Formats: sequence, C-alpha cells, structure tokens
Amino acid sequence: GELRGWTLEQRYRTHAPAYFGRFLRRVEVVEIGALAEDLRDRLGAVELEDLLLADLILVGRLPERARAEQEEVWVVIEVSATVDPEDVERAARRAGHLRQAGYPAMAVAAGRRVSAEAQEAGVQAAVALMIDGRVERWEPALEQAFYRP
Repeated sequence: GELRGWTLEQRYRTHAPAYFGRFLRRVEVVEIGALAEDLRDRLGAVELEDLLLADLILVGRLPERARAEQEEVWVVIEVSATVDPEDVERAARRAGHLRQAGYPAMAVAAGRRVSAEAQEAGVQAAVALMIDGRVERWEPALEQAFYRP
C-alpha cells in the first residue's frame, strides 16, 4: 500500500502539467524548502511543519476567463492509492494553513480509488478529488481557495 502510494505521488509530481493543465496554466511543482523560508514568519511552527509534510504542492495560473482579480492559485495535494477521509482532511487542513499565510490555496486528494466516506468528506470540506486522473468538484475547491471568512 505505502509503496503504491509513493509511486503514485511520484507520477503526479512528474506529470503535474498533464494532470492539472486543463485547469491551470504554467503548472509548477513547488520546491518545499523555498516555500518554508517564505512561510517561516507567517505560520506557527506546528502549522508550518504540518504544511511541509504535504505530499505535493503546485502553483499555477488560472485561465484569464476564470477569475480576473486573482490569477495564481496554489494546490495542496494528498496522494494515496485509495483516498480515505483522512487524506481529504489532511489536504483541507494543509491548504488552510497556506490560506492563513495569505496564499490562495485549494485542496486535492488524489488516488486510484476513493472510498464512499472520502467522497462525502470531499463534499463537506470543498476538497477536489482526482481519481485515476479524473477530477471531481474542482470548482467548489477553487472557490474555497479564495474564500476569506
């Protein structure tokens, strides 16, 4: 299970522009060390450590027509062979840390399969699901990236 998840994580990392290119332009994998330096003064130690444990963080530009006032979005991704509610919760929590630091960030849980409980958790938490390359609920997750309570 763990090796399959790691292999899948590497696939998403290597092929991020292919997986996310229909939603974002100029998709880049974020170098976690540089991000840590930027966030050190914006987040508490516990939140920063949690965020840095994310499986994958991407940044990309929204297509012009999608949202005029904000062109960049950050995507926090948790990858697992079978997505469960804990993966959804981790993605939501870690994207929340980035939003707390002032970044427009959305959450994605990705895997080959998804449990029914994870489907429901994704709806409740506005987390997009990427199941075997097919994306569900991108728009609600994207809206969450720009939500300011």
